[in-house]
Amino acid sequence: MTIGMLRGQASQAMKGNRLILMVGYVLSLVTWTLTAQIFINVFGFDRVFSIIDLFAGGWSGFQWTYLLMPVLLIILFLLGDMLHMSYRWFGLDLLNNKALDVKRVFQGFQKTQARKLFSLIALRGAIVLGWTLLFVIPGIWKAYLYSQAANCLKDDPTLNAMQALKKSEDLMKGNSYKYAILQGVFAPWYVVPIGLFVFFIWSNRAELQVGLETGQDGAELIFGVVLAFLLMIGLVLLLFSLYVEPYKMVSKQAFYQFIAHPAEEDPYDDFEKELMDRQGLKRNSTQVTPRIKK
Repeated sequence: MTIGMLRGQASQAMKGNRLILMVGYVLSLVTWTLTAQIFINVFGFDRVFSIIDLFAGGWSGFQWTYLLMPVLLIILFLLGDMLHMSYRWFGLDLLNNKALDVKRVFQGFQKTQARKLFSLIALRGAIVLGWTLLFVIPGIWKAYLYSQAANCLKDDPTLNAMQALKKSEDLMKGNSYKYAILQGVFAPWYVVPIGLFVFFIWSNRAELQVGLETGQDGAELIFGVVLAFLLMIGLVLLLFSLYVEPYKMVSKQAFYQFIAHPAEEDPYDDFEKELMDRQGLKRNSTQVTPRIKK
């Protein structure tokens, strides 16, 4: 099955469900953002970044609060990954034709699932980090091999964390580059706005330099213009993400289903027929759809 066919399957599955998928994405994003904001308010913004003083002033003034920032970052990483995996499980429910309930966006936090999912995310993060410390490329490679572990756990809740990682590794052997291509297809939605911001800074670098050299008033004006343009780009990225992220998530889940549960029957199904009909093509009885090898 080609990347285009996976996207076509995702698009077909999303018909009539785009709103609830967007709401689920927003709920996950808002939950993580509010948690991060609570941490910053409770512990104090300056204390969160007090580790910077540690490196600037030396270890002689070490305080235990210097450990606060990495601890908070780890907690937020684990929370964000659990929210992300719960949302991906929501996508599997959609592809499996289950009734969608917005509460299912947080299904990874249910009592029966939370402990195993947390253990899986923590173990995967530790392994990927260890490989990344050796060199960046092995870490990225391991991250792709383990990318389907949470899906394996949802399909078979009897698996433990290590078994889910091993099953994901087996599924992704020979398929990692296809998964990377699938993710890359959605990258232009974000690259273009960011590129426009970089182009704006580069094309106005002379004016920005002059403004910075005119004194405090000029610097404040330049900062205000750049900040306003940056906020506009950020708003565009956010609006794009409301469309792109649910579509991207469902496409990735369609990829998982194809490699984890390859159909024994002829894979010429409804969404493929629809794509070929749009192009005015007909399929011969001997034609076989290209399949991703396991």
